[in-house]
Amino acid sequence: MREKLKAMKGFKNIVVHRYGRIDDRIAFEILKENLPDFYAFIGKIE
Repeated sequence: MREKLKAMKGFKNIVVHRYGRIDDRIAFEILKENLPDFYAFIGKIE
């Protein structure tokens, strides 16, 4: 879980801080593929 969250933090920085250009379709696919990880994390912190 820790490694997945680190990777998603990096992705968040790219999107939020606009570090370079990102294709919206690619961003959507990344989010869609990793949505279960977000739910797993939420389950652990509740």
